[in-house]
Amino acid sequence: MEKRVKRTRIKMCGTTCIEDAQAAVHAGVDALGFIFVPKSPRNVSSQQAADIIAGLPPFISRVGVFVNNSLAEIQRIVDQCGLNHVQLHGDEPAQLCVDLKTWNKSCSICKAFRIGEGSPPLKLNDYSQVIDSILFDTYVKDIEGGTGKCFNWELINSLQREKPIILAGGLNPDNIVAALKKVAPYAIDINSGIEKAPGIKDHTKLHKLVLQVRAVDAGFA
Repeated sequence: MEKRVKRTRIKMCGTTCIEDAQAAVHAGVDALGFIFVPKSPRNVSSQQAADIIAGLPPFISRVGVFVNNSLAEIQRIVDQCGLNHVQLHGDEPAQLCVDLKTWNKSCSICKAFRIGEGSPPLKLNDYSQVIDSILFDTYVKDIEGGTGKCFNWELINSLQREKPIILAGGLNPDNIVAALKKVAPYAIDINSGIEKAPGIKDHTKLHKLVLQVRAVDAGFA
């Protein structure tokens, strides 16, 4: 029987314009992330995100990234933009995940946990029954994401893996091969490592990184 090739899913986060979205689709990215966090340099309004999403082809996942938003606000943005994934990147309680699933069973929920020196204890068990995937990002005090820094990937090995793992935190063309070989995640979340400036993607870096991921998947790297 022919060996099945693993396919690591790729999400490009911090999408702020249609040009970057189209470049990501052309490169073969699976999902686009839209950050609805006012203090983020990659923040977009729900209308901006909706306009970009309207120009996407079929079968591209649309992810909303939220930090401690209310249930009502998340519901409004999901509906307005046509999102099919919600990524919670703050201190959201497990009950919020339950409420979101009750409201929309088809909307996938990802809970982000930040790892690193000084990070608070991870409460993975609190969420294991109410989310669809876990994202691991780098802990930097008072910064929820987009730090451009990696954490020690070895730390993941000691954690329970009941849900598909998404790896984030400073991934770029220089370290992506090592990251995939060390963690073997279900998906990766790329952002600052493929940018010219916050919110402005470098299409050359994007294409290079995607090709490297596919080479690892196929066993050529």
